[in-house]
Amino acid sequence: MLHTVGERAKTYFQEGYSCSEAVLKSVAVARGIDSPLIPKIATAFGSGMAGTNGMCGALSGGYLALSMCQGRVSPQEDRSTLYGNIAKLKATFEGAFLHTECTALLGFSLGEADAGTRFKEENCKEKKCNFFVERVSDEVMKLLS
Repeated sequence: MLHTVGERAKTYFQEGYSCSEAVLKSVAVARGIDSPLIPKIATAFGSGMAGTNGMCGALSGGYLALSMCQGRVSPQEDRSTLYGNIAKLKATFEGAFLHTECTALLGFSLGEADAGTRFKEENCKEKKCNFFVERVSDEVMKLLS
């Protein structure tokens, strides 16, 4: 039995969802949000924004999850709570892991030709990414409570 949203996210990640998809999906399930767009809208954010050396996919998934729960439905709505929580999530992540870019976190780019092999050989999923996925999911839930 899973006890935290982070544990659920880690399970989704182990099942084959990308880091960003796993974070978004776990928060959506915890919040009772069901949409055919989840995890679809998070797919391009995995692997450091689709292997382009961008932000960590778990962190991107956290931003998407916060926006899903606190985003606007009209231009007249305030977004200061969401923006404040994005800043807090980023600061917490950087405080824990020192970087926000996937390449810096892993030590290589997921856009490289041998990235898949290297990711497996270095056991990045178990040694690194699981921690990012779990921590971000749990932090998002703290920010939403």
